[in-house]
Amino acid sequence: MAKRNYCAIIPAFNEEEVISASLKSLKKVFKPDDIYVVSDGSTDKTVKKAVREAVNVLDLQPNKGKALAQKKVIEVFRLAKRYKYIFFTDADSKIDGAFLKEIKKCLSADPALIVGTVTSDRRGLISAFRTYEYGLSHRIYKNAQNIMETIAVAPGCASLYKSKVLEKLDLNNNTLTEDFDLTIQIHQRKLGRIIYAAKAKVTTQDPMTLRDYWKQILRWNIGTWQNIMMHRLYKPNTRLNIELYFLMIDNFLMLASIILAIRYPLALLYVLVALCLSVYVFAITVGLVEKKYWILRYVFIFPIFYGINLAAYFYSIYRAIRTKKQKPLWQKVTRYNVG
Repeated sequence: MAKRNYCAIIPAFNEEEVISASLKSLKKVFKPDDIYVVSDGSTDKTVKKAVREAVNVLDLQPNKGKALAQKKVIEVFRLAKRYKYIFFTDADSKIDGAFLKEIKKCLSADPALIVGTVTSDRRGLISAFRTYEYGLSHRIYKNAQNIMETIAVAPGCASLYKSKVLEKLDLNNNTLTEDFDLTIQIHQRKLGRIIYAAKAKVTTQDPMTLRDYWKQILRWNIGTWQNIMMHRLYKPNTRLNIELYFLMIDNFLMLASIILAIRYPLALLYVLVALCLSVYVFAITVGLVEKKYWILRYVFIFPIFYGINLAAYFYSIYRAIRTKKQKPLWQKVTRYNVG
């Protein structure tokens, strides 16, 4: 039997608020027969609403964790044998109508993995900061990493894997960021190139409260350090590892500046002024270039988020060392109904 080209997988845990909107979005790009929802121990109406959308649904009981749920749905429906490419997205995400059109432009390079662009749903202050972060990271970091072939993280809501490559990856690792883990495995096992498709866009929800924001970034950071330790990315022996060193420099420089300010208090003022000015310049530039003018009303609050991010970054080192491996249960933030 000839393989079909593409299928989409949505892992879900208690996503009744958002699953219908996400599936309606997916069905504009994928055929319903090529969409697979794996409900990982959901106790709400997630399964019922997914079935109503006439897609394939696997209801797992009890909860296994996101990575293992993805592995299970691939095995049960034999997706790696039936499809050339497998797209992973999230239940709170909406795929752009031109997503596959943009993805197809990258296929001539025969990549192992194609990474799309994540955009933020417009929802107030936190989404404004995320819009700024996504704009900065994609336009500068992702494009640069694409050129240097050092893309470190394929976002879990916007990644298309070659099925033959996915079969060679281990989805059993107990980390809180399975997307980072899988990306690193592709690099280390030399399974092929990872390509960034800048115009293949997926819109995702952001936390609505600072409490949820803290939970999310702490999980991301703990998972990052878990992968650094597990894959020994602290060894500066590859281009990817060195790239990660550069990405960590700004946080450590900021910490060093704060420590220095304990002895020289005036230095803290200089650091804060420099931080605020740089954030304002970059944020205004992103808002204008991306035509996301609505974020400009919030830019003067953005430096506060850098302080929150810095605290989460260094606290996560302690948490990652303490737990070594942590069972990757769902740690989702509150969803909001989008119709």
